[in-house]
Amino acid sequence: RTAVRTLADVDLPPDELLTHLDDLIIHLSADEADPDAPEESAGGIGTTCLYVVYDPVTRHCTVARAGHPPPAVVSPEGSVYLLDVPAGPPLGLGGLPFETVEVELPEGSMLALYTDGLLQAREHDLDEALDTLFSALTRPASTLDTVCDRVLTALLTHRPEDDVALLVARTRALHADKVVVFDLPSDPSVVADARRY
Repeated sequence: RTAVRTLADVDLPPDELLTHLDDLIIHLSADEADPDAPEESAGGIGTTCLYVVYDPVTRHCTVARAGHPPPAVVSPEGSVYLLDVPAGPPLGLGGLPFETVEVELPEGSMLALYTDGLLQAREHDLDEALDTLFSALTRPASTLDTVCDRVLTALLTHRPEDDVALLVARTRALHADKVVVFDLPSDPSVVADARRY
């Protein structure tokens, strides 16, 4: 988490951020590896990650994933779908590139990010679990907490075998009257002006 926050502060594109995380996990695993232990025991290998950046000015959502389930999107009209984002390998395997997908989301869209533990119900297959997820996401609700409660109630009918995480967010837009753009020369002497603006 610390590495993700640090890399996010640098404003790296999602695919580059995942590449850096992948390298970091490989290096940490190599540093911690016991030469007598089996290779598979290296910590962090196979960790999944979904990285999403939403720009409220352009309404563009940029997504990359490393072996993690794709996010679900609910449009303001109520249709629901999974974002088509190439899976990429889990972190720590190295050697394969991550891909970024950029989509424009209408204001008021809802994004649902979740771990695969949410969909791994004993008595349902994946398609059934996705249908249940979609149904719970599209039911009208006054708050995002209510949406989360409905999703968890609908899908967690048993004690989960894996960790479960769910994050639901609604997109907002910053309209032209809330955005200012300044053209400044590439000169250190304008730093004070930029701060004042």
